[in-house]
Amino acid sequence: MPPDPPEKLSDARLIGLAARTVRRARNMTAQQVATAMNLPLRTYEYFEAGSGRVNLDYVHRFALATNCDPWSLLLGPSLGSVEFARQTADTKLMLIFLIALGEFVGAMGDRLLTLDPRALIEAFTDTFRRLEEENRIKSEETEAWLDAGRDRLAGKPPEDEG
Repeated sequence: MPPDPPEKLSDARLIGLAARTVRRARNMTAQQVATAMNLPLRTYEYFEAGSGRVNLDYVHRFALATNCDPWSLLLGPSLGSVEFARQTADTKLMLIFLIALGEFVGAMGDRLLTLDPRALIEAFTDTFRRLEEENRIKSEETEAWLDAGRDRLAGKPPEDEG
């Protein structure tokens, strides 16, 4: 007989795990975050443990307290990632996306009804592929620059280019 499937964690639990990940990445204690959220420590601990239902007010207060993206905390479980909130805490990826989406919705109005889903898929996948490629190139350029600088500081002669 196959083993029982693992128990699916609730959204509240996944958001709590994401919050803990962000808090730790920010080198903050639970008490520091609780104080910044104006909550008793025990209430904050329940939030981080994912006890009860998702509390949107607490998510937004947590985001302010830790300077992270509240929408990444909320959407991480849908993406299957507890790490998503930490990974996007500084870039505010979902906040930026939602602001841009809101501007698009305002400009489009009822024309949203006529959008072709295939065009949306193509636009989003092309955009994300371009962002990934630009990031990869910048990372490679940064590493090459740092390597050359380390070599100069160590007194190594530059490599011939040509």
